[in-house]
Amino acid sequence: MPWPSASIAIGDLCNRLIQNLRLRVSSGSLTVRRLAKEVGVSQPHMQNIMSGKRALTIGMADRLLQYQQLSVLDLANASELGESLGRAASDAVTMRYVPVLPGRLGPSDPFPELRGETRWRSLPPRACAHVLRPAFVELGSDMDLAREFPGAAFALLDLATDARRRISKQRWYAIRWSGGGWIRRLRLEHESLIVLGQGGLRPFPGPARIELGKTVVEEHVRALVIWIGQDPKFENPLRRSGYLMPPPAEAS
Repeated sequence: MPWPSASIAIGDLCNRLIQNLRLRVSSGSLTVRRLAKEVGVSQPHMQNIMSGKRALTIGMADRLLQYQQLSVLDLANASELGESLGRAASDAVTMRYVPVLPGRLGPSDPFPELRGETRWRSLPPRACAHVLRPAFVELGSDMDLAREFPGAAFALLDLATDARRRISKQRWYAIRWSGGGWIRRLRLEHESLIVLGQGGLRPFPGPARIELGKTVVEEHVRALVIWIGQDPKFENPLRRSGYLMPPPAEAS
């Protein structure tokens, strides 16, 4: 059975890129000479690309996009983007894409927040079907956490408000305190968050108690920790080594 034809192909995008540049040249807002200088090729070479005598390579297309401060998505129209988003949504049975928070989560790092451009990791939907707002984050240096979870470098979080609001002393949470990020177990007591696991003799290097006052729990508790383990880029993180796999009953 032949493959179905793509609604938009790479060749279509390249043609649109060249057409956009031709329109700028014809309007006088750009010259071939300037364009060639900006992307680092000779003027005759760029003239041949613009006229179609030379094929536009992927590398050259990337340079031309960078010069115009565009992404390849800017070359697609709204209908094509909507169609692609629809296919991605219907393909949720085979793959789910999870954002990676910028920065690192640790006491010495500013607490990471989702913003602007971000990286993504794919996961089988069954691995995180019960997670409403999943996000991966790289872990910063935290000796106490490393003792509990040796070798852990990444965490899968649930950023959903309900997950942050419901506190269970059996679960681990990412809390924002003094500007940094701390992964700890908690207990909600009256109008305070009690940080658990402080039975050692040495001073505890983090918050012991967070008074809520007029604030709410989710202002301090930024995520529920679903999983902790190695870099998810290299393997399915919820099927191999790691910690904190939620019990089946919680996933139901």
